[in-house]
Amino acid sequence: MKRKNFFDANPTAALSFLQQQGAHIESEVYRIEYPQYKYSELVPLDNSAPDWSKTVLFQTVDHRGEFKLIGPQSTDIPTVDIAKGQGFKEIQTAALGYTFTLEELEFAKLNNVSLDAERAMAVRDVTEQGLNKIYLIGNLGVGEGLFSSANVTRETAGSSITTLVANIPTNGVQPLINLFANAYNQVYITNTGTIHKPTHFVMPPTQLALLARTILNSGNASNFTVLQFLRMNFPDIEFTDDLNLVAAGLGGITRMIVYKKEMRVVKGHDVMPLKFLSPATVNNIHFTVPALVRTGGTEWRIPKAAHYVDGV
Repeated sequence: MKRKNFFDANPTAALSFLQQQGAHIESEVYRIEYPQYKYSELVPLDNSAPDWSKTVLFQTVDHRGEFKLIGPQSTDIPTVDIAKGQGFKEIQTAALGYTFTLEELEFAKLNNVSLDAERAMAVRDVTEQGLNKIYLIGNLGVGEGLFSSANVTRETAGSSITTLVANIPTNGVQPLINLFANAYNQVYITNTGTIHKPTHFVMPPTQLALLARTILNSGNASNFTVLQFLRMNFPDIEFTDDLNLVAAGLGGITRMIVYKKEMRVVKGHDVMPLKFLSPATVNNIHFTVPALVRTGGTEWRIPKAAHYVDGV
């Protein structure tokens, strides 16, 4: 009896099957969230530019003038003047992809099974990891990050959070409050003259966890934690953490950032989110599904609306 042949050597058939499967794979990939990467929570993302923009242009406007009192017959009216400037942010393209072999495609067709989506999910995961680094700690090819701008003011803490918490029984909680209050005032009063109020304190996870689990006064039955106490003193501030701050400080030490999370202060140019392209092959044996993402990284528009504290 002649053996029945299920194999179709035409690569067009394999590509067609892969394209059909790709729609299902992509929908499954986009449905999965990746909460371990926090760049979208910490950096306001701007996706208003078209996907294939080479640069993003922006304009700045400054004004000068002085309000003066005048007499009833005065004709000398003081006026204001404005100065306009223009800048741009270059957009970069990054690529990643996944592959299937002809053998895998034919096996799936023969057994009427769906292709595994794990490789596409790995593409998404690695891309998210890379974007997280670009937006938060920067990249030489893209620019500065939320935690690494040379234009943001910086200081070294006199005592770490760990030390200040350990000394609460003897020194009280005031020195710890001062650490956060001084950083807040550096932005609100010193840097911006009460124009920009910070909205976020971001610190390494160990430090935030210590504040969250330390009882403010162990001498009574209260379960009021230090973190709850800080949130009462800074009611308009969000306290959160990020692992990238463990070694973001000068010389690889810990860093805390206090800043105003607002698009006109700092933004991430999320020009084209991850996009899977049509599968292709160069040898009819290995089939590649490329994926592209385009970003301009993080751009500090008003770096004075932020402050770094190293050694926390």
